[in-house]
Amino acid sequence: MSVAKELAKEAKKKGICSEWHGELRKLGDNKRAMLQMYIKGIDFCLKNDFPSNDYIRANFKGTMEDFGVFLDEPNLNITNFSKCVALGKTTGIVTTTGFQVCEAFIKHQSDITIEAKDNAFIVVDVFDDTTLKVNAHDRAKVCVNRYGGKVITSTDDGAMVKVIEKHKKTY
Repeated sequence: MSVAKELAKEAKKKGICSEWHGELRKLGDNKRAMLQMYIKGIDFCLKNDFPSNDYIRANFKGTMEDFGVFLDEPNLNITNFSKCVALGKTTGIVTTTGFQVCEAFIKHQSDITIEAKDNAFIVVDVFDDTTLKVNAHDRAKVCVNRYGGKVITSTDDGAMVKVIEKHKKTY
């Protein structure tokens, strides 16, 4: 059975809509297309822990990093990625500078530091038992949607960090 068909079968159990189920089944073994679909449907995936970290590790490690998806990465250090998904026990730094925009998702037991500089704009969704440190400088703006975890913020004059408490565990 292809990876896509395995994932489609599992996604159906988790309540994926019929349209996305059909799209996923068609992907065969095209891991890049599956990763694009993962990012596009990130809310469903994070809400349902889908696919499992073990499945991601076995089937997508080595390709997923190009899409900004990291699992158990011990020394993450990325700059100006438009998307960042930190899963498992990922630790490290996500830097956004200039007029760049970043959307980040921090889940499980990850420990991430966001460095926002210049006129950067970052939206971060934080879950589970994570730790997020936000250092905002210059005129950078960071919006944190906190579903769980611990958030520590630091700002310079002109920078802004807003933490929105969601009062629920997931979307």
